[in-house]
Amino acid sequence: MSKDNVEGNSRSYKVKKPFYKRVWFWILVVIVIFIIGGSLGSKDNSNTTNNTGKTTNVSSEKSESTKTDNNGKITRSQFDSIKIGDLMNDAQGGDTLDSLKQKFGKPESTSSDTTNGVKTDVVTWTNVAGGFGANVMVSFTDNHAYDKNLTGFKLSRKQTIKLSDFDAFSNGTKYADFTAKWGQPDYYNESLISGSTTIVAGYTSGVKGGLGANFNVTFTNGALSGKTQSGMK
Repeated sequence: MSKDNVEGNSRSYKVKKPFYKRVWFWILVVIVIFIIGGSLGSKDNSNTTNNTGKTTNVSSEKSESTKTDNNGKITRSQFDSIKIGDLMNDAQGGDTLDSLKQKFGKPESTSSDTTNGVKTDVVTWTNVAGGFGANVMVSFTDNHAYDKNLTGFKLSRKQTIKLSDFDAFSNGTKYADFTAKWGQPDYYNESLISGSTTIVAGYTSGVKGGLGANFNVTFTNGALSGKTQSGMK
């Protein structure tokens, strides 16, 4: 082949640039990078949202738990829910000591006594939603509750109860009607013996009189059956 033909063929064919030196290639690379980056960012946001949601749910459950047990303290409604059984029937039907330990936690103290061959245990909890010295005492026989006692529960009484009011308390008044008018007692004891339920309700707040003025009212099977007072005016 002649020299002219070789030079002519060389001039007839242009040498193509490698694809990675082309402008369109780098534009495509930039587009792909943006797409991948956007996808990863969306995934991270999704995970963040899920994690946030999970944290919110845990916080909500903790808040609900705190609301239910009042930071581990025994509330008035929890005390009221304690079931008692008849002492003369081995307190069957009353809450067991183990069930109350699970509900209220470890008690502060326990004492035992035996009278006429009947063994009883008195268990005291002090983690009570109340004032200084507040406690819950429950008496058991055969591991079942037959008596419950609440002392020092914190109240905000609106009523002022005078001696003339006390004098007007009449036997037969229902416990529910009495508390609806005068409010819940500061001290409460309930027992079930020989088929008879006895409630002793003590009032110290909102009582008109000298220092330490108070009164107790006794209800038998839900009806007022006795009353005593000290220092009222």
